[in-house]
Amino acid sequence: MSAVWYSGAGGLGILTWLALNRRSVRGDVAAAAYFCAGAALYFFLRRLPQSSGLALHTSISTMAVYTCSALVSTVAYRLSPWHPLAHVSGPLLCRLSSLWLTTISYRGRRHLAIDCLHARYGTLVRIGPNMVSVNSPSAQYIYSASGRMEKSDAYNAPGHDGVVALFFKQPVEKLHAERKRVWSRLFTSEGLSHVVPFMERRTFQLLACLERRQADSPDKLVNLETCFQHWSYDFMGDFVFGGYNRFDMMKNGDSEGVIEGGRIGMILHDSIGQTPWLLDIAWRLPFSNAMHRLVDIAKRLMDNRLEATETPSFRDLVAYLTEDGSIPKRDLHVDAIVAIQAGSDNTHITLTLAMYFMLTQPAYLELLRSQLEEIFVDPLGPLPDEKLSEVPLLDAVINEALRLGTPFFLPRVVSKGGAIFDEQFIPEDTIVVQAAYSQQIDPVNFWPDPLTFRPERWISEESGLYAKTNKSALSSFSSGAYACVGKQLAYQGLRHVLARVVLNVDMALPDGFDPQTFRDGILNIRTTILEQPLMVHVRRRGDAVPVDDI
Repeated sequence: MSAVWYSGAGGLGILTWLALNRRSVRGDVAAAAYFCAGAALYFFLRRLPQSSGLALHTSISTMAVYTCSALVSTVAYRLSPWHPLAHVSGPLLCRLSSLWLTTISYRGRRHLAIDCLHARYGTLVRIGPNMVSVNSPSAQYIYSASGRMEKSDAYNAPGHDGVVALFFKQPVEKLHAERKRVWSRLFTSEGLSHVVPFMERRTFQLLACLERRQADSPDKLVNLETCFQHWSYDFMGDFVFGGYNRFDMMKNGDSEGVIEGGRIGMILHDSIGQTPWLLDIAWRLPFSNAMHRLVDIAKRLMDNRLEATETPSFRDLVAYLTEDGSIPKRDLHVDAIVAIQAGSDNTHITLTLAMYFMLTQPAYLELLRSQLEEIFVDPLGPLPDEKLSEVPLLDAVINEALRLGTPFFLPRVVSKGGAIFDEQFIPEDTIVVQAAYSQQIDPVNFWPDPLTFRPERWISEESGLYAKTNKSALSSFSSGAYACVGKQLAYQGLRHVLARVVLNVDMALPDGFDPQTFRDGILNIRTTILEQPLMVHVRRRGDAVPVDDI
């Protein structure tokens, strides 16, 4: 009888592979079905007189044979010449499983690993069973409107509870377009003009925060990243909730663990999410509690804002999202997380890296200060964004920090009919991704010194010396249907904070600071982790800041 059971289990394993090959499967549902099937088999065998004594052994062995049969079938197909991506070279482990990508993503050095693979295998590299990385200008087609490529399952919302939110993958493109249209009403010059007073107030508080934290520190150093991080969350709390929910992290710190929960959520989503079925399982396990806690905090904050009876002093994001009452409350909860995390995390790390690069090359810091002082005589006066845009080096510093500090990984699914990259055909339903970091340091796009911080390459007057500055190769905000809706706000905030800090604060790195060690410790897992904190000495330039004590 065992032979019959095992033969049937082996055949069923092959049938499972045939049925599920190149189809998305929910990991939590599949795991539950697998263990339920094993339990059902065990109890069935116990009812048979001839096998009741061996029920446990037979059921485990049968499930093992079934599993091995399905795995062997899967592996054989993925390595076979009949696989649609057989013509694309790549490491054996990448062709076998997406777990390789999940592992190197979790370590924070995915961009470096993929860059090494391109150096070895060429322009196109198979980095997963059904995923190809493209290191070529042709990769811009992936994110173009003409490419019409949808987000991959790596953007699935954890839990599969049917929410519609701007960041996550939607069942139909129309839902994303409709939600983006709602968000876009705020992200205009007119809409953002009402945000300026809150941005100015929070930035003055940042200056006071830098001084106070240094004074309270035993070694008279301040963690610059943490200060920028708390500024960004405080500001985004105003931006999203109109002041009804004030984080006040510059005053109180992150007492509720909002930052930790957000970072853990992004790390898990950007690493385990590369193996979507595994994220489905992880979402049900205890170590995802930080992600659930972040959801609970966002729910509370959003409900507080929705229940408010007073009219906010300006139209915050919630006012736009709730204007016509068409967005369900559960969607608003997730949109709150998306807005706060996206607006806070990327902004604060870009500010941190911009200051790191200028502090290690002080000539740029002094040049930027002199350019700012030519336009803004009063360092505490207004900083209109249209005037900040006229400072040549300011946007150049921001763009160069983005180029070297945002190796984003944005996978898409090839649409019907397939696509061609550098004369190689990639079939439909394949996941493709631009090797953003490789393109942003490619000598073909940026020369000379592509690995060096040289903001002058972005200034048109320097085009004779820095002839190779392919501005379109910078993909920090993506493009096409899924381009970042908050790009204008991000640049406005980056300009404002950098200008105010440079005009009002002298900074210096402590003795013994090793720039290369710091740079080697920059990890990117959608969020950016600094293994070595950026500790600095600060000293106020000029008069005291006119702001209430925080």
